[in-house]
Amino acid sequence: MAVNSTLVSFDGGVQQLEGEDTKIIIPAILSTIGGLGIGGNVLVLVVLIYVFISQSASEANVMLANLSATDLMILSVCAPVRAITYYKRTWTLGLLACRTTEWIQHSCLAVKAFTLFATSQARHNFSSHPQEQSNFRQKNVVITLIIIWTVALLFPVPDIVFSRLKEEGNISLCVSESSFHSQDAMRVFSKMLPLGIYVLPVILSAVCHIRTIFLIKPSSHEESSLARQYEHSLMYLCVIALNTLMLLPEWVSWVWMHHRSGESCKPSVGLLIFAQVCVYLSSMFFPVILLTMHVPLRESLSNLCSLLACRRDKHRIKLEGNGNEMRTVVMRVLDERGCVTRKERHSDASCQTLPDLEHFWSERRNTTVTEDSDPLPWERLNQSNVKL
Repeated sequence: MAVNSTLVSFDGGVQQLEGEDTKIIIPAILSTIGGLGIGGNVLVLVVLIYVFISQSASEANVMLANLSATDLMILSVCAPVRAITYYKRTWTLGLLACRTTEWIQHSCLAVKAFTLFATSQARHNFSSHPQEQSNFRQKNVVITLIIIWTVALLFPVPDIVFSRLKEEGNISLCVSESSFHSQDAMRVFSKMLPLGIYVLPVILSAVCHIRTIFLIKPSSHEESSLARQYEHSLMYLCVIALNTLMLLPEWVSWVWMHHRSGESCKPSVGLLIFAQVCVYLSSMFFPVILLTMHVPLRESLSNLCSLLACRRDKHRIKLEGNGNEMRTVVMRVLDERGCVTRKERHSDASCQTLPDLEHFWSERRNTTVTEDSDPLPWERLNQSNVKL
């Protein structure tokens, strides 16, 4: 540790914990949350990509994809670091990871906050001036995303400056320290960070969505448009409320650690662990809210599942054979599912029995021949046995 420096907090998880239960239970909880959250966010991204390919891109869907990708990054990068730290009880990931672990997590939280605010502002502008609504403008969306990620990556840069790899005997600890000359900068940063990426974005986003609800006007052509706009506004309000409640323990404990008057006033270890778990729970619950309350996305998921089921059925048909009777039955089933195209119906019709062949077989069945001229005499063996 540097001379005249003060330890502010542990980075990347609380270290030097005692007790075997914390070594097993906490990493197991974080791993479970990370696994479920990664699966949910990957599913959301797959559905959104399917929407982009089959339909058309929209600003709202691009922002939702950005939120889901950010949550995926939090769960796949930040959560495993905490799980390893709680399991090892010391820092074993090196200096670079120590310097960047808090910076990456705070940057991702900033991206989520700024994205929600940008989406809220866009919806409010559309409700205020619906006549000025234009088609999807790729350039504007790309510029917005670049600004969001640039500001989010630069805002928590002091995390890199204050992080240290501290050696105590034969173990290493990742800590955040402030020296005598940087105490004032630490105090300013500890106030600006939660204010800039938590308090202000939450308030502004909530105000925009509440005003949007009051500005929504019924459509003269489609009654469902009004209900759909209300559903979207309520969904975004639920996402904002989820992030606000789940991130509140994290920021309370973070501000507490940076403004405590002494070692006796620091928050308990239980509160610090609970706060970190809540951060990852917010990323895990985001796809649940999205797939539950976002009706178009839920319908796209259903269509994607139906498409995959149809492809599986068609593959099974090819493996079982190409009989006309089986093909007719299966094509009727696929037609009921809406999976058969006009081209396939035409090809199915071309596989039917030709009229000339049908006439030949009808003559074969209705013609009586003598035993001497019968080309297939074994067909009469059963009849002769019966007469005998």
